[in-house]
Amino acid sequence: MEIQTLIEQLAGSDHKAASDALVGIGAPAVGPVLDVLCDEDSPVDWGTSAVVLRRIGLPALEPLVEAMVSASSSEVARRARWAHCGLEVDDVSVFVPYLRHSSPEVRSSTAYYLQLNAEAATPYAADLVALLDDPDAGVRQRAIWALDRLDSDLVVPLLHEVRRSRGNGRARRQALVALADIAGPAELDARDQLILRRLIRAKLATETPEPMHLCGMWHAVPTGDQAAVLDAFDLSDPEPVTMRLGGSAWNHDHHVGGGEHGECSRVYVTPELDGWTLVFGQPFDGDEDLDTDRLFARLRELSLRFGTAHWYGASCGDDWTAWCVAEKGEIVRYYDVFEPDDQVGTGHPAEDGYLLPHIDGFPDDAFDGVKISDSEAFQARYMQVKEELGIPDECHSTSFAARASVDPSALGPRTRVRGHGVLALTACGREHGHPCGALDI
Repeated sequence: MEIQTLIEQLAGSDHKAASDALVGIGAPAVGPVLDVLCDEDSPVDWGTSAVVLRRIGLPALEPLVEAMVSASSSEVARRARWAHCGLEVDDVSVFVPYLRHSSPEVRSSTAYYLQLNAEAATPYAADLVALLDDPDAGVRQRAIWALDRLDSDLVVPLLHEVRRSRGNGRARRQALVALADIAGPAELDARDQLILRRLIRAKLATETPEPMHLCGMWHAVPTGDQAAVLDAFDLSDPEPVTMRLGGSAWNHDHHVGGGEHGECSRVYVTPELDGWTLVFGQPFDGDEDLDTDRLFARLRELSLRFGTAHWYGASCGDDWTAWCVAEKGEIVRYYDVFEPDDQVGTGHPAEDGYLLPHIDGFPDDAFDGVKISDSEAFQARYMQVKEELGIPDECHSTSFAARASVDPSALGPRTRVRGHGVLALTACGREHGHPCGALDI
């Protein structure tokens, strides 16, 4: 059967036989199938043609590289990359020369292929390490991700070798990032740790507070006594950090983890901010699950020590927001937008003038005639009705904190800062150490 006829059959719902036949034809089918892949108007689903090329394997390697380089659009380049990174070949060494290709897109896609085939790619770790000196930032990052999948016992000594070299400073800097990402701070040698501590001290002297990205839970207590905070939260081994580094660590640990115990190993304790110290992370065992009985007991204890203790929660993905306040051993306010029936207290002065977010302040007919899919029209009607009826803004953990303690999302030059923040180990961290992961300083 002619290749063109088989390609036409790929557009059908039952294209397995045609796909198998094209794979059987091999190299002669690569060009016609690639043409279909690169044709954004083709009736053949691009994923179908990409899988055929993947299964053909080695004969499709160079044509796909050329397609990435000469792609007529970003969509075509994306399709070629997807087919390229899944090519079925017996010897991954055929990919290694493309790590030195003139196109950064090809170098990055090749590194990704080795990342996906880490066990077979381990003998070529040095070739990936060489990409740490690549002029393209995206390629350098892809190389680090690929190295992270290889055998660390082989990769870490190679990275230390780069750090000890007198070569290009860019490669040496990226090797440090790779060491932090792959093996964690414990694998940095004494000289590198000293360099980082000096850099942190220098930045602490001139740092200006910046708004924090909030997604998770944190505590707030009205004190600048950092030693007392560390003791109250059972934290140890505090390492001075910039506010940017502390926030970076919290967000990294919450979203990436840095290993099996990454999220529970350490917390960020801020400097004194407008009279308050904030604690970000999971200082206590079981904090990954919100157990209100345990939360209330902890806040009662903290409030007996500091007079008052606050807890906040915010999510960047599902509109979750929550807050809890204890004073002198008693829970005076607790609110969770997802559990409004479990509130404690009838309100708090920090909520005055706001609408609790689980309450819909708009009439049932407020958006009649407006398509929800029309975001511009919906927003215009929303603002119109809100103004006409005097509907208050919703209260969220940040707006509550702005009045009751400190809003971390609104830190700035006017925030009064005393002392410096620290990263400190929890009980989990004392057992397992700091998690892996490079952080912003």
